Amino acid sequence: MKRIIYQSIGLYLNTLNKISPKKGGEVGYRLFCKPGRSKLKRQHKEFFDTSDQEDFDFNGVNIRLYSWGQGPKKVLFVHGWQSHSYRWKQFIALLPKDEYTLIAFDAPGHGQSGGDQFHVPMNAFLISLLVEKYGGFDAVVAHSIGSFSVLYAKTYYHINKIGKFVSMASPSRAAEFFAFYSSALQLKKHTMDNVTNVFQMQVRHKVEDISLATFARFLDIPGLIIHDKNDPETPYANALEMAEVWVNSELITTNGFGHNLKSPNVVRLVVDYLR
Repeated sequence: MKRIIYQSIGLYLNTLNKISPKKGGEVGYRLFCKPGRSKLKRQHKEFFDTSDQEDFDFNGVNIRLYSWGQGPKKVLFVHGWQSHSYRWKQFIALLPKDEYTLIAFDAPGHGQSGGDQFHVPMNAFLISLLVEKYGGFDAVVAHSIGSFSVLYAKTYYHINKIGKFVSMASPSRAAEFFAFYSSALQLKKHTMDNVTNVFQMQVRHKVEDISLATFARFLDIPGLIIHDKNDPETPYANALEMAEVWVNSELITTNGFGHNLKSPNVVRLVVDYLR
């Protein structure tokens, strides 16, 4: 069923871009940046209710912030695509609240935050504002596109108030997202060219400049790279590339935990590193 839906959307975009390239590019761009928002379950809400919550005004979009603890060490958690802050429950449970202030947020278009559009430069700008709001973080822990957003933020917003960084299952270049989008919807070259043009006009960066090759020289803090060898969504080669250019890092390879890396072993590893 999902395949039929994707093919139908792709056919619509290919046709629209042939008839009206400008409108087709804009529609394709909005679809590219629109995450699917999953319904919050009871256990999600119960976990969120254990936190102090506030809404942060992000250029007119309400971003839900969560905070646990009042310790002197501050840690920011950044989730990935079509996820939300519940993914950090086990990590937050194991960190002592008298030592740490633990901050998480639902990205635009995710969880309990507003909006319906999301992309890496947008998320990176939000991260830069949160670094400013909280006066920096002793550590940032991020997953997937969240990790990529942190790298973008550090590069283009010159963030120097992050002590160390845990990157989990990160992509290495924006071109990966475009390739997946094109393949899933079977988009023609002219369609993808139009979508890419709109994206570049919106974010004011070339797609090829949103890559680990560009970010590498700003990886000047210690950190962990955690990646599963058989990750079906972001290739393990990304981790090897990151480890090669990020001198002050340690690569942890897992096997059998997939892209989400949901394992008590990974949780304990990260918590031990933070402590």
